[in-house]
Amino acid sequence: MKKIGRSDIIGQHGMAHIQGVVNGMGFMFYPTGGVEAGIDGYIELRDTDTGEVSNLLLQVQGKASQRERLQGETDTSFEFPCSEADIAYWMQGTAPVLLIFVWLKEGKAYWKSLKDWFSDAERMKARKVVFDKVADEFTPAAKAGIVSVAAAARPGAAGPSVRMDEELLINLVGVEFSKRIYWAPTRHGSDKSFGAALRDLDRRAGAEWIVRGKSVLSFHDLDKWPWNQLCEAEAMEEFDVDEWSDSDDEERQRDFVALLNRAIGEFVRPHLYHDRDSGAFFFSKPRDRDNLNHAYRSLLNITSRRVVGGYGKSKEDPRRPSYWRHSAFQHHFVRLGGRWFVEITPTYHFTYDGRRADRFAGERLKKIKEKENNAAVMGQFVMWREFLIAQGQGDLLKGAYPFISFKAIDQLGLEVGVPDELWKSQEADPSSPLFEYALVGETVEDVAE
Repeated sequence: MKKIGRSDIIGQHGMAHIQGVVNGMGFMFYPTGGVEAGIDGYIELRDTDTGEVSNLLLQVQGKASQRERLQGETDTSFEFPCSEADIAYWMQGTAPVLLIFVWLKEGKAYWKSLKDWFSDAERMKARKVVFDKVADEFTPAAKAGIVSVAAAARPGAAGPSVRMDEELLINLVGVEFSKRIYWAPTRHGSDKSFGAALRDLDRRAGAEWIVRGKSVLSFHDLDKWPWNQLCEAEAMEEFDVDEWSDSDDEERQRDFVALLNRAIGEFVRPHLYHDRDSGAFFFSKPRDRDNLNHAYRSLLNITSRRVVGGYGKSKEDPRRPSYWRHSAFQHHFVRLGGRWFVEITPTYHFTYDGRRADRFAGERLKKIKEKENNAAVMGQFVMWREFLIAQGQGDLLKGAYPFISFKAIDQLGLEVGVPDELWKSQEADPSSPLFEYALVGETVEDVAE
């Protein structure tokens, strides 16, 4: 079961005490929340008469303790040790940093302006803060001291945005599968032997099966033709699929993932080919043309993407491309929190004839990955997610695929985030045509090489 530790409760008591004192001064206190590297909150100064705020911010590093005696404690003072990394982090920032220590045993708090304290070389060398139990007590009466620290900050210095909500699109797609699974003995001892015999009986027979120790595990009913010709059908057993999908036995989980991998190979046919070396599935080149566009629903509307394109000119025939680039994905089935997902990693596949691997594929992939950015990868993931969801639903010509299906999962909501403009400014080449938010929400024909 999940637990909340004693130290977490102590920390919350400390933050509540700090917030109470700050509010008592008439100022605002904003806890950072979530993941943080050494700043637990921000104090924003406020005119208590008019209510006006002027963007004067103080960063707060809060500490709390229930100990009976504190380090180096005397009748008038005590010490707080600091790491070299923490001091460096506090000192290099643009905003003042307050260390506020809450002694829960006494119900009191004490404060220091860290940049002022460690401006002294001897104090920096000692790496500890010495609190005066009277002069440094953190109460509403310390308001004047807090204001003086904020006023001494360099004009124009700004702290980071206190908090913003953000939703993350994660590269997982939900997986559901048929409710039954079948097992039966067979005289064949390998996938290769069983597969050859199966193709002799029916070349259209599905591949949703695996052979383990002269036994077949399959989504297909092994009591039916052609499976009953290769198995001891009278010894067949039928199971609820959760006996494999929910099992904690490592061998059963490996077998179930192997079965899912076989199933997804059948699921994506005939639209995608499978590259055995990389494990990637990629759009196949049409026989009658060099390019292929794929329409799908993006995050905003119906859009289109070029998923197969010819590039360059062949030395042997200048009318023919020298290679083709195919949109592709690699996948990995995972079970998280008792649910199954497929992790989708968008990539590219390169061929010299529309199907067989190009010998310069590694160099071409490296080149495009160096240019690619977050928006381009996100756009590709959305395309593959929608492909998987739509592929299994069937149409007027064929029914829905019976063994596995996929569904979108909710985006992950966070209480902290980074504005998109900051991400954009960090792109290696923002002017690259690969950096194109239209790939997510507008109609485009291609991603430039």
